[in-house]
Amino acid sequence: MVALLACNSGSIVNNHSSEAIQIQSVFPINGDTNVGISSPVIVRFKFPVESSGVNASLIDLSSNTSYSLKLTITSNKTVYTYTPLSELNPNSTYRFMLAPNNTQNLVNYFSPSYNNQDDYSNPLISSTYTTQSAYKIFVTNNNYKGNLKSSYLSASSGADAICNADSGNPDNSQYYKAMLSVISERYACNGENLCGGIHSIDWVLQPRTGYYNINSSLIGITSEQSVFNFPLDIAFGVDVSNNVWTGLSSTWGSVDGGDSCKAWTSSASDNKGRCGRSVQTDPGAISNDKQDCNGERKLYCVMQPNVVLVSPLADSITNNLTTPITVMFNIVGGVDSSTVTTNSFQVLESVIGVSGNVIAGTITSSDNITYTFTPNSPLLPGKIYSVQLSSLIRSNNGIPITATTQSFLTSSETKLIYFTSNKWWGDLLKSAQKAGSTATTGVGGADFLCQQDSQCPAGNTCKAIISDDKNRIACINGTESSIKLCGSGYSVDWILSPNTTYVNTNGAIIGTTNNAGIFNFLLGYQFNSAISGGGKAWTGLFPSWTSDKEITCERWTIGDDGVNQLVGMIGYADQLNYKSIFAGANNSGGCSQYNKKDAFGSKYCYSQTDGQQFIDGCSKRGLYCAVQ
Repeated sequence: MVALLACNSGSIVNNHSSEAIQIQSVFPINGDTNVGISSPVIVRFKFPVESSGVNASLIDLSSNTSYSLKLTITSNKTVYTYTPLSELNPNSTYRFMLAPNNTQNLVNYFSPSYNNQDDYSNPLISSTYTTQSAYKIFVTNNNYKGNLKSSYLSASSGADAICNADSGNPDNSQYYKAMLSVISERYACNGENLCGGIHSIDWVLQPRTGYYNINSSLIGITSEQSVFNFPLDIAFGVDVSNNVWTGLSSTWGSVDGGDSCKAWTSSASDNKGRCGRSVQTDPGAISNDKQDCNGERKLYCVMQPNVVLVSPLADSITNNLTTPITVMFNIVGGVDSSTVTTNSFQVLESVIGVSGNVIAGTITSSDNITYTFTPNSPLLPGKIYSVQLSSLIRSNNGIPITATTQSFLTSSETKLIYFTSNKWWGDLLKSAQKAGSTATTGVGGADFLCQQDSQCPAGNTCKAIISDDKNRIACINGTESSIKLCGSGYSVDWILSPNTTYVNTNGAIIGTTNNAGIFNFLLGYQFNSAISGGGKAWTGLFPSWTSDKEITCERWTIGDDGVNQLVGMIGYADQLNYKSIFAGANNSGGCSQYNKKDAFGSKYCYSQTDGQQFIDGCSKRGLYCAVQ
C-alpha cells in the first residue's frame, strides 16, 4: 500500500478537453533529488486555467502503510500551488499526479502492483522526486578560540575542518560545515537583509529543508530563504547550555568584523565575537551576546548534501541561455577529480513528459570543490535541464557519492517592453483625447498613447505599465501593511504576464516576472538590462508595486491646466533595481509645468523647500509600455 495525499483541485482538464491546456512547468521537476520536506508542488500554465474537476495526488512510494492527508491549494489561474499540510518524510520518493476526477481508487491506482490503467487513464502530469536526507546539526564537543582560520586558507574552511574533526560528529561519513557568518566568505543574508539563493554566499542551510539534532529530533524546517524562523521546534544543542561562535545577528544578518573576532582571525582578548546559546529556541540561539575572542566557545555544524547545484539554482528559471552550470561537492576527503567526467556529470535537455537527451559540453574546476559544465552550444528556451551526478563520482577515499539530480528551466517566451518616444504632462487622459482617443480614464489614455507609439509592433496590443490605485493595480496592501497581495484575486487589469521574460528594444533581456506578473524588487530582484538608456517614465508605483492616488496626478487626469501641486511617481528608465519604477519619496514628478504662482501672476516650478528637494522638477515624462 502507499500513502496518499489527495484533493479535488478544480484546476485543470484532461487530455480529451475541447480546449488544450499548456503546462509550462512543474516543480519539483521529475527525477529531482534532495527536495526539501516542506516543498510544495507548483504547476505553471502558459495561459489562465479555469476550474474543472481534477484529482491532485501526492503519493509516498516509500511508505508501507496507507493514510490520507490533505493538500492546501492556492491559485492565480496560471499558477497552482499544492502544499502538504504536514512535512514529508526524508529519504522518501514521492509521485505527484493530476488526473480527471472520475478516478475513484487513487490509492490502488498508484500502488506499484495496480495494473488497471483504464481506471485512471491519461494523467495530465506525473512527477516523481526524492526528498532530502535527514540532515543533522550538532554542537562541537570541544571549544575553540576566535581565530578559526588558523593555518587554513580561509576562516570558513578552518571552521569546517574543525566540524569534521570534532569528536561530537555523529557521522564521519558525511561532510559538515560551520554555521557561522564570515565577511565575504560565508553569509546567509546580504546587507539589505535579503536571504538565501543569490543573496547568500556558501551558506550552509538548504531551502525548505528539515534539520535534526543528534537524537534525530526535528529542530525545525528552513524557509524558502534558507534560514530558520524562530522559535525553533527544539534547540540545536542537547541538555547543556553552551556559548557558540556564530557572527550572526538575530535576523540572520552578518555582524561586522568588530563582532566576529576580526572575521575569525583573532584570538585576542580585546576583540569580540558574536555568540549564540545552544539551548535557546528564540533568536538568542544564533545571536545572544558578544564574547572575548581569547575565550573558548563551540561551533554549530551542519550536515551537507554530497553535491549542490549552485548556478543556476535548483528549481529556478533562467533567461541566460549561455550560462555555465556549476555544482559544489561536499565530500569527506575531497572529490577524486579523475571520476568527474562527462559520463558521471551529465546534463539532460528535455520538455515535460519527454525523456531527455544528453547535451555536449566540457567540465572544468579550479579548486576541486566546484565543477563547471560549459555547454558546447547555447541552451534552448522553454526547456528542462537536469543536472545528473552519478555514483561513479568518488571521494579520494574511494567512497561513491549519493547519485543526485537537480534541475532548472529556461524561459519559454519573451515579450517587449519599451520607453515611449513622446512625453506628456500628468494629464494622460486629456493628452490621449486630444490625439483622438475615446478613453474615459487616465489609464485608458496611457494605453492609447502606448498603442500610438511607433515602437508598438504592428498587429499587437500595447499597454502602459502604470497604476492609479483603482483602474489598474498590480498589488495591494494586506491587513498588515508589510504584506503585499499580488496577482489573481488582487490585481486589476494588470498588464505584465506571470513567469514571462521581457526584452527591451535592443533585444536584451530585461528580466523574468514572477507568478504574480511583477519583478519582485523587495526580494532584491534586479533587471539584467535596463528598459532604456535614459529618461523618466510616469508609473504611479511604489517599490512593492502598490499604488496610491496621491502619486498619480489625480489618476492621470490633471496636468498642465493652470498651476497645481499634484505629483506623480516616476521611474528612471536606465535603472536596474526598484528605481526603475520608484524614483524615491522626494523624486516624484510635478504633474504640471508650474506648481507655484506669486502675487503678480508669475508662475514657477519649485522643486526644493529650505534647500531640500521634494520633487524631481516639473517636466513631461514618458511611459513604459508592454506588448500584450
